[in-house]
Amino acid sequence: MADQKRKNQEIILQQFNKLRQEQRMVAQKISELKLEESEHKLVIDALKEVNDPTRKCYQLVGGVLMERTVGQVQPNLENNASKINSLINTMDKTLETKAKELVDFKEKHGIKVKGEDSMEDKSKSDSSAAPASTGVLVN
Repeated sequence: MADQKRKNQEIILQQFNKLRQEQRMVAQKISELKLEESEHKLVIDALKEVNDPTRKCYQLVGGVLMERTVGQVQPNLENNASKINSLINTMDKTLETKAKELVDFKEKHGIKVKGEDSMEDKSKSDSSAAPASTGVLVN
């Protein structure tokens, strides 16, 4: 019986860690996309200062440096920047969903993470003596 309970806790812990990892991966991808978006905006701003649309410029496409004109590159960059921005918005919604899913999972299984909710625990213990929960503690 104790072995079954321990196995269940391990399975719950694995599921929780998987959810946290998914949330971290989404957050990391959002960070990468925001960096890429800012790089696009820098280049777009630099190209806006160029008055000659036939001026040569170089664009890295799939690892190959292509010689093009400002008139050819600028619309592509603006289009890519808008697509990146919409992707960031979609990923933000996904991150919010993952965060809610994680919180619901923690509440459902009584999971407590070290260092997290310490202020909340103190305020609860000051206001009322709540019964101790039997949950999983995660480092």
